[in-house]
Amino acid sequence: MQAESHTDDLVFIAIFFLIIGIIYIAPSIVAFRRNHPNRWIILIVNVAFGGTIIGWGIAMVWAMRAAHRIGAMGSGGESGLNLFVNDVKKIQVIDPPPLPATSPVQELERLHDLFVRGAISQIEFDRLKAKLLGAAPHVETER
Repeated sequence: MQAESHTDDLVFIAIFFLIIGIIYIAPSIVAFRRNHPNRWIILIVNVAFGGTIIGWGIAMVWAMRAAHRIGAMGSGGESGLNLFVNDVKKIQVIDPPPLPATSPVQELERLHDLFVRGAISQIEFDRLKAKLLGAAPHVETER
């Protein structure tokens, strides 16, 4: 009788701690189930500060808040605690590196090669050659 009572106590204690554990990590479960963009940070806050009622409450409120994702069709609104979802990324626009300078002779050779391979027509070749040499293009009609 004594051993059976002891086993029942252990089962009760195990179930009690299991329920307490699930309640303790509930904010993290909610964040991961909702695919919250800050779910990993919520998990850290939940584990580190969940023992305090305030820390657990902050993690739960954060996990339950709607997260606005750019391009999303929902009207979830702004969370205010979305650390990474709506961050403005500052970028610097730079000019591309200049193309290597080629001489007019090299360009004429390249155009002639394109013409010989059939990549451009005689009219296109004449127009590009005239543009390269600075003359007005002579417009011909194809026969």
